[in-house]
Amino acid sequence: MGRRNKRKSEAARKWTKQGAFAHFGARATNSRWGWSARNDDPPTVVLTVWDDEFDPDAAGTAIDMFGHRNLARWAHALGNRDRIRNLQFARERCGDLFRIVVLTAKDVNASPRTTLRLRPHPLVMRLTDLNPDTGEFRAVRA
Repeated sequence: MGRRNKRKSEAARKWTKQGAFAHFGARATNSRWGWSARNDDPPTVVLTVWDDEFDPDAAGTAIDMFGHRNLARWAHALGNRDRIRNLQFARERCGDLFRIVVLTAKDVNASPRTTLRLRPHPLVMRLTDLNPDTGEFRAVRA
C-alpha cells in the first residue's frame, strides 16, 4: 500500500483512545479517565487535545491551556493530575517533546464534552510552559 493510501486508510479508521495512544507506543494509566499516556522505553508521552483548542498551523503557540475557561472544573481531575505527571516526564526524559491525539467534540459547548471522533496527529509538539500545580501548559510545533 502506498504512503498516500495508507494515510487515507488511517484517517478513515475508527480510532479508540487506547488505540490512538498505542499508535505512538504509549499506554494510559487508566483507560476511562486518562487524558494522556506514556511509555518509559523509548520515552514517549501522548496527550489528548480538543481540535477547537489546537491550531496545527500556528506559527507560534499551537496549544495554550493557560487561563482555560474550564480550569476550575478540571484542575483537580484525575486525568489532569496524570497529565501533569506525564508532562513532567516529557520535560525530564523526552526533551519537552510529546505527541497528540486530536479529539472532536459532539458539542463544543457541552460540559463535560463527549467525543465524536479522534485520531492520532502526525505533529510532534514541544512543551514551552507548564504550571505543575494547575496543569496549565503551552506547546508549539517541534
